[in-house]
Amino acid sequence: MDIRFKYFLKNFQLFFNITENDVGYLPDGEAPVLIERKTNDSFWSSHADINFSSVAWKEWKGVKIPFLFDNDQTKDIVTYSGNKAVINYDIVASVFYFLSGWNEIVSPGRDDHQRSIFRESAINKLSLQNTPVVNYYFDILYETIKHVKKAEIKKPLWDNHKFAVALTHDIDKCQSAWLEGSASELRKGRFLSVPVLLANRFLKNKDEWFNFDEIINIEKKYNATSSFFFLSRRGKSGGLENADYNIERKHLYNTIEFLKRNGFDTGIHGSPGTHVNAQALKSEIEKVSPDSVWGNRFHYLLFDPIKSASVLEECGIKYDSTLGFPDYPCFRRATCYPFYLFNFEKNDISTVIEIPLTVMDVTLAHKKYLGLNHEKALLIIKNLADEVRKHGGVLTLLWHNTYFSDYKFKGWREVYTGILDYCKENDALLTNARTVYERVWSKA
Repeated sequence: MDIRFKYFLKNFQLFFNITENDVGYLPDGEAPVLIERKTNDSFWSSHADINFSSVAWKEWKGVKIPFLFDNDQTKDIVTYSGNKAVINYDIVASVFYFLSGWNEIVSPGRDDHQRSIFRESAINKLSLQNTPVVNYYFDILYETIKHVKKAEIKKPLWDNHKFAVALTHDIDKCQSAWLEGSASELRKGRFLSVPVLLANRFLKNKDEWFNFDEIINIEKKYNATSSFFFLSRRGKSGGLENADYNIERKHLYNTIEFLKRNGFDTGIHGSPGTHVNAQALKSEIEKVSPDSVWGNRFHYLLFDPIKSASVLEECGIKYDSTLGFPDYPCFRRATCYPFYLFNFEKNDISTVIEIPLTVMDVTLAHKKYLGLNHEKALLIIKNLADEVRKHGGVLTLLWHNTYFSDYKFKGWREVYTGILDYCKENDALLTNARTVYERVWSKA
């Protein structure tokens, strides 16, 4: 079987009950549902990108979506003949292009940290920031199979909920509110805050950013749990800052154990360089909790589309949640579904499931990115949540522990609770990334 078709099917089967006999990829197969093939191996071996001006745009359920490998806009998306059907556009190649990160491999666009960025992406060039187009391709196949088989094939992953929200926190800093928070307060003319911050840190031995109990208490009010990703490295690596804490200190160990006892997920926050170095990531996992680390998110959202899948596999990571753009909240790999990564080094499907990152607080707040106020930030997230709900997917939030503090990040805690309020009102399952992984993988 063509590896790209196999990859397409395996990711489709995470959310839908079908067998390989239900779908064929022309010119092969006698399946009841056939998909036209418009690409061959030469396109992929040439390491070319698509021609963005030569794409067929068709409407599906009221939404204009692109079919990347065809410029004929006159065909019906699906044609039926008796108890068989043909999907007339190559949704297999389009799905592989987006989910595998093909555009990120062939596009030269990078920022100063060599990260793939929104403004240089296919997502931006095709104006798909609010459209998880892979979900629409999957919906085409879903509706076609359902019509032919006259049976429901969706998997009930979220119980009676409409969609899921994966709540996550990267723990970069939890010991320096006394310093950074004080500097921020002084700049704002709030001089009386500084003695409070200093007294809490040095007399009570409790930094204002060491606020795990506050986060837990907020989420428990929503009957929710979350994932905490911890850095194992201090100082700088590759010119980038790591943790302001020592993961091997007893109070950090006790905190991680406390989180696990209370049903929260703890993962590794791989430091710069570990996204291409398995031995380095393994050593960092050992420091956090070698027996219980299932998940990873690379620090600064560093990710190599060719090498990182192999690194994660070698380290025994089950799920990753790195793939969101640092500069724009959207669907980086054009989906709101978890999906298997593709391992380009092995030219095979990875064992690692990606829970794609949708929204990061820094993207919304920081002046070098969007620099939004609280109201506009909340509106953007609500719009993304509405789209995720439509597809029964996963909205993944990254809210740093520092953004729960009134010192330097005032008001962003309320944005977070506003998101939780909205998603709960719209029938979301509020949970951690590990639980999302378990629900998806267990039914694969």
